[in-house]
Amino acid sequence: MKKQIKPLITVALLAALFFWLHQSDYALLRGWQANGDETEAIPIYNGDYRLIFDENFDESPLDPTIWNEQYLASWTPDMESARAVYEVVDGNLNLIINEDTQPWNPEFDGTVRTSSVMTGNRIGLHEFKQGLEVRNDIEPFMGFISQYGVFEIRAKMMNSLGNMCAWWLVGIQDTPEQDVEVDVFENALNFGNVVTASLYAHRDPLAREQHFIYDVGEADLSNEFHLYTFEWTPEGFVFYFDDEEIGTFQAEVAYPMISILSAYEGRENWWVGPFDPAAPYPKVFQIDYMKVWKKVPEDFEQVDKLKIVSQDEATFTMAAGQYAIEHGQLVGFPSYVTLRYNDGTDTQQWVKWEELTPAILSKLDKPGTFELEGEIIGMPEAILGNRKATIQIIVSQNE
Repeated sequence: MKKQIKPLITVALLAALFFWLHQSDYALLRGWQANGDETEAIPIYNGDYRLIFDENFDESPLDPTIWNEQYLASWTPDMESARAVYEVVDGNLNLIINEDTQPWNPEFDGTVRTSSVMTGNRIGLHEFKQGLEVRNDIEPFMGFISQYGVFEIRAKMMNSLGNMCAWWLVGIQDTPEQDVEVDVFENALNFGNVVTASLYAHRDPLAREQHFIYDVGEADLSNEFHLYTFEWTPEGFVFYFDDEEIGTFQAEVAYPMISILSAYEGRENWWVGPFDPAAPYPKVFQIDYMKVWKKVPEDFEQVDKLKIVSQDEATFTMAAGQYAIEHGQLVGFPSYVTLRYNDGTDTQQWVKWEELTPAILSKLDKPGTFELEGEIIGMPEAILGNRKATIQIIVSQNE
C-alpha cells in the first residue's frame, strides 16, 4: 500500500502556531496552549495520522534539547573527533565531511570519519563491536524517542566512492536487550543506484537479522532530493521510497528507539569499498526535514483540541538490595513513560525521575511496593500542568 504522509498546514494553523516561534520545532509542532483550567493542543493531521515530531532545520545551531552532536561518544578516545560538522542552509541540514576530518575511533573503526547527529545518547549506547571500552561518561539524554509510527525524511546523498549516508535507529537500551538496530538506508555510490536497508538484532532475543536492496532505477540519489519513509508497527517495518513500498522486516520491537543521521567516509580498508582520493571536499549529506506521525486508532476520531488523558502503567520489579546506580538513577530503570491522548494516539516521553534519597534507597533494601515520580521532559509546563510521571516499584524478597 502506498503511504501519502506529507504535511498539510493551513494558513490559519500557521497563524495559531506563530506565538511559539521562539521554541524548538519539537515543541512548536504541538501547538500547545493553556485553555482555562485545562491544557490543550492544536493537532496537525494528514489522513489518519497525527504529526508528533517536525524538524524542518530552519535554525542553527541545532536545538540541543532534541539533537546530540557527538557520535556514540561513549566509545571515542577523542570527543572532538566524534563531534558533527554541519551547517543549516536554506532549510537543509548539511552534514559535512572535510578533508581534515579526523577518524572518530581509530582503534575500533579504523579510518572511518563521520559527521552525525542523534536524538539521544547514553553510556554504552550501541556496542557495535566486541571488546569496546567505555571511554567517556555520558550524561543520559533523550531528545526525541518514539515507539511505532510513520517516520520520514527528505534527503540528498553524497556522490563519491568511499562515502556513505545513513539514517538509522537504535533501541534506547534501558536494558541490554533493548538493542535492535534498524538501518532505514545505508546508501553509497560503491553499492550502485540502490537503497540498502538492514535490521540487526544485537542482544534482542526476539529479533533476527534481515536485509534488502532496492534498485531505484533512474532516480538520482545524489543530485535530487528523495523521500525515505518507513512505518513501524507491532508486527514490524514497511519501507517506502518516494511513496512506493520497497521492502519489509518482520520484528516485534516493543520499546522506543533513537534516530541517527550520519555522513561517513572510510579512506582505507572499509567494508563499503574503495575510496576516491580525487573527489573534492567538502562532501555533504543533505536532509531537508524529518517528521514522525502516529496513526489515530480505528475506534477513535480526530479532535480539534488535543489533550493528555492518561499515562500507561509503569512498573519496575527488583530483588531487595540488588541494584546499581548510574547518574543518580537505577540501572535498568525505565527512562520514559507513554502518554495517551484524546484522539487515541500516544507518545513516549523521556523522564527524569526524582532523586534517590536515603529514604528511598532504604525501601529498595526490603520487600514492599512504593511509587516514584518524575519530571516529563519535552513538553512545556503549561501543557502538563501538575502532571508527573509515575512508576510503581515492586521489591521482592532476595532469595
